[in-house]
Amino acid sequence: MNKRLLDEIERAIQQLKLPSDPRSLYDPFQYTMDMGGKRIRPYLTLLASGIASGQHNNAMHAALAIEILHNFTLVHDDIMDGAETRRGFPCVHNKWDPNVAILSGDIMYVYAFQHLLHYGKKDDIGLKAYHAMMEVFVQATIKVCDGQALDMELMQRERVEVEQYVEMIEGKTGGLLSAALGLGVIAGGRLDLLANMQELGRLMGVAFQMQDDLLDVTAEPENFGKKKAGDILEGKKTYLWIRTYEQCTNDEQALMDLAYKRPKELLDHAWVSSVTEFMYKYQVIDEISQLINNKYAQIYDIIKEFEHPEYRNELHQLIDYLTSRIK
Repeated sequence: MNKRLLDEIERAIQQLKLPSDPRSLYDPFQYTMDMGGKRIRPYLTLLASGIASGQHNNAMHAALAIEILHNFTLVHDDIMDGAETRRGFPCVHNKWDPNVAILSGDIMYVYAFQHLLHYGKKDDIGLKAYHAMMEVFVQATIKVCDGQALDMELMQRERVEVEQYVEMIEGKTGGLLSAALGLGVIAGGRLDLLANMQELGRLMGVAFQMQDDLLDVTAEPENFGKKKAGDILEGKKTYLWIRTYEQCTNDEQALMDLAYKRPKELLDHAWVSSVTEFMYKYQVIDEISQLINNKYAQIYDIIKEFEHPEYRNELHQLIDYLTSRIK
């Protein structure tokens, strides 16, 4: 990722002009933004603007809007998940309390919209483009909420279809990636690129989440940064689980059911190993790896048609980085 663009994003985040009072509202907001992160979404917004217009400077407010929205979703997700930490720091609801976290998340959502209002005051973007920008942002928020709700529902269902899982990740992960790219091309003055950019974001969301699901089972914790087989321990029905379950014998399905119904504190290594062994036995690991590679091939096909090589190449390198996680 281009360090110059990342530094610009970090400077813009540090220069957010937040009120000092009420401290219980704005301190958690600033704390959340200061936690860091990969900043992939605002980075995509700047790259998309560069691909559209040859320069990215006019997209910084859109980039901030999408990053604030992303962090708002994390604050509320952490409450729902009962998470203890985020990026190595205590979650907002633990450092303060759930009520503070809810309200701070709400104000973050409003501030995200405030950054988009910047474009309504600019004559050069035009009313049609401004309306498109607001529509993209609103629809992305709806998709993320839909995806989060579906994610929780799928954990409670006895049977889950692959199509339901894909619908969930298209919303929960793909929604913001599509919006990040869409906002960038709108800010760059190329509404004609919006559909392609949003499709690119959808594909990236599916590929990225499937990669995470795969790495959850195959990667070592010191390399992946998360507990191995964490999805199994949490009872998440990922693509790997769904496709494995479909092919298991009745006895194997019964064991998988028990593994997902037992409290996670009672799941020992043997239970988890049995489930992952089924994933290898029925070659679902190879299946999802090929599916991920196919998604990335589609992504590269879209990217190669874009103009402005400097930004197109940066986007290509970002995808190269993401694909390298499964090598």
